[in-house]
Amino acid sequence: MPTSATDVQIPAGLPVLPGVVLTGCYLLTDVEPLNRGDTMDAIVLPHRRVALMVADVVGHGIGAALAITQVRAILRDRLVGGAGLRGALESVDKYAEHHPETCATTMCVAVLDLDHGSVEYAVAGHLPPLLLTPFGPPRLLTTGHSRPLGTGGEIHTHWTKVEPDDVLVLHTDGIVRTPARSLSAANAQLRHIAATSLDRTTRSAASAVRRGEEVCQDILSRGSGAVGDIRDDMALIVAARTPVVAPFSLRMPARPEAGAAVRAGLRDWLDGIGAGLLDHIGLDHAVAELVSNVAEHAYPDNAVDAERPLRVIAELDDRGSVNVTVSDAGHWRESDSDGRGLMMAAGMADTMDVRRGDQGTEVELRLQLARPVQLLQAKDAGEATHVVDDRDDELQTVAERGRLTARGPVDGMTVEVFHAALNEATRAGTARATVDLTGVTHLASPGVQSLFEFLARTKRAGVELTLVAPPDSPAGQILDVVGLPSTA
Repeated sequence: MPTSATDVQIPAGLPVLPGVVLTGCYLLTDVEPLNRGDTMDAIVLPHRRVALMVADVVGHGIGAALAITQVRAILRDRLVGGAGLRGALESVDKYAEHHPETCATTMCVAVLDLDHGSVEYAVAGHLPPLLLTPFGPPRLLTTGHSRPLGTGGEIHTHWTKVEPDDVLVLHTDGIVRTPARSLSAANAQLRHIAATSLDRTTRSAASAVRRGEEVCQDILSRGSGAVGDIRDDMALIVAARTPVVAPFSLRMPARPEAGAAVRAGLRDWLDGIGAGLLDHIGLDHAVAELVSNVAEHAYPDNAVDAERPLRVIAELDDRGSVNVTVSDAGHWRESDSDGRGLMMAAGMADTMDVRRGDQGTEVELRLQLARPVQLLQAKDAGEATHVVDDRDDELQTVAERGRLTARGPVDGMTVEVFHAALNEATRAGTARATVDLTGVTHLASPGVQSLFEFLARTKRAGVELTLVAPPDSPAGQILDVVGLPSTA
């Protein structure tokens, strides 16, 4: 697919950090001209701080996207380099002054301390941050008058405090830029919508993840209907403070059924820290493969449970990376393994380190997490998104000549059912068939091995076996790692 202006100006994801859940949305309108220069960013800084930014450059199309990307890059470089908020904005201001394509850019930046909740913020001709609290009315933070970047204004910074359960909202002006209402009336309506959403999720004891998502959804859906027709694109970041989640730790016997218990516990832990769907899929598969390898290869088949220890530990660091360690006290029978499980685990992580010793084997995975920024069309703002339910532990197959549809996990416990269904659909590998894996929630190495086997059979028979799986689905991710082609 060709790269669009929006692909350039919006980051693919926001970091997952201990102490805060960040939710980002970008709303595209169909009002000409298209692809205006709105952007957002979340920049991880030393000493457990994160800088949140939204900005809007004058213009539209790829030119505006490239301009705002340059502004974002300068801000990021200066903040990470230790310039401080005011110094970083002064650098961007100076750049904007000498480059017409970025002159008059508006920007709002807030630096949040994740330990204490203190926030240093500044605006340049932009709407100020909105602070939501369950214990009082919402308020737009005080900023005084300011001018857009590059127009001769001075940069002033301000301070506030974000308490536990508070929510900080930064947004561009698309939601309040309407022909029928004044800015003050639109802002008042926006505050009411956001406050109502926060109150509802707080009373229901919803997680910080859910609070952020609800505030985003309500602002975009209810705001567009209550405030008026949206005439401009909108970038929105919601930061919900949350207690730091303790590391995940599980110790149990390394048996075939251990994989399901580890997956369930790890999934709940990832939910708690606010991990995105693709990271869920990646870690779920990688850790399940490692646990399966320990169960199959680390201990003698006749070893009792007390002689088969398995330990899984996962921890989120201050830079937004998850470190997962899977360890045992045995000695892997490498001759019994084809290495595909380790290869798949490595493919789903940024790095993998295997350490073997007299006391056992330890495998360490590392993955930088990101919560995807939701890209919505104005007509989709109030519509629900369908997500495959990956909590069904039973494999369901519908097989007939020439077609197999599978739903649920394909792992060591269910692979025989899957293999039999493949056998029926392909007539033992002699007939052309389509295998629909869209509903598969977990595709482990035994399932991959079965697919390789039937692909080889059908190739020898001179017929085609077509695999169907969306690229962002659990099966699609694994097929990409192992190099099996699929269609959406």
